[in-house]
Amino acid sequence: MLLNILKINNYLVYVYLFLLALAAGIFSINYSANAPVLDNSALSFFLQQGNYGVVSKISGIILLLANVLLFDLCINSQEVVEKNNHIPSFLLSIFLCYAIGLNPLHPILFAQLLLSASLWFFISIYKADRVYSPIFNGAFCLAVATIIYPPYSLFMVLCFVCLLTLRTFSLREWLLAILGICLPYFFYFSLLFLFDKNPQQVFLILRDSFHAPSIPAYLKGSFLINFSVITIAVFALIFFLIKTVSNKIKTQKAFVIFLWMFIFSIPMWFIVSTGVAFGGLLSAMPLSVFCGIYLGSAKSRILAELLTWVLLILFIVSMLQQASIIN
Repeated sequence: MLLNILKINNYLVYVYLFLLALAAGIFSINYSANAPVLDNSALSFFLQQGNYGVVSKISGIILLLANVLLFDLCINSQEVVEKNNHIPSFLLSIFLCYAIGLNPLHPILFAQLLLSASLWFFISIYKADRVYSPIFNGAFCLAVATIIYPPYSLFMVLCFVCLLTLRTFSLREWLLAILGICLPYFFYFSLLFLFDKNPQQVFLILRDSFHAPSIPAYLKGSFLINFSVITIAVFALIFFLIKTVSNKIKTQKAFVIFLWMFIFSIPMWFIVSTGVAFGGLLSAMPLSVFCGIYLGSAKSRILAELLTWVLLILFIVSMLQQASIIN
């Protein structure tokens, strides 16, 4: 039933999607630590380091809903998934709730918006005549996302993966992508100079965003959510090994881009500490796409529905464990 309402061919599906994301967000934000705005972000020292109580929580919910909407529009308008499949967007809302549980205004919520916009721009250039603006905009958004959340710097190479996958080589397009990457950093360091900030602070934040490679730390609630997501991911892997992703070339190319995105995110599991129970938070976008395509297209609808409900139940229990409400 849950999967069916997220695949109906009607604008009402957005109401259901928003209500589900809103319910998950409100549930998660009740256990939020309410950390400072953009904590551990390269923009953190431009803002007053303080808590804003209810305002932070309301803003966090709005950010979550904005992420869900933009991601959903991106994957559906750019044919990343089959028509009217909103399950990946629902899964993304579940995954991002772990960031909200840590901080209502976690920098990953801002960076995720820009990352979705970046991929939207890049995927739109496939077989397009006018591509210069989308290429520049996509690279610019991706660079800004890395400033807001430094661990996303490992995704920077996605610019060139998209160009190699979606276009034949053009020096002008590659130079535009490089320019789009460099400009945000130029503006950023110009702001540091104007506000008389020490650039060394930036490098300290960048250094503190990573650590020496190690096995991810086990946190309360980790087993349940990671087990459920890994289970769905395994079924998704079997599904893609048996069935062709799509007959549409654009969908196949978009799938390759998200696959590379997932590969680039794997090192983050071992060198970035997110502080949340869900270990795949930095792989939220590709995981949402792969698992969402499987759940929306699986031949066994009963199994897919069962896996979805198990994920939801274990998500609730996991969040309660993370908040030390239950053992």
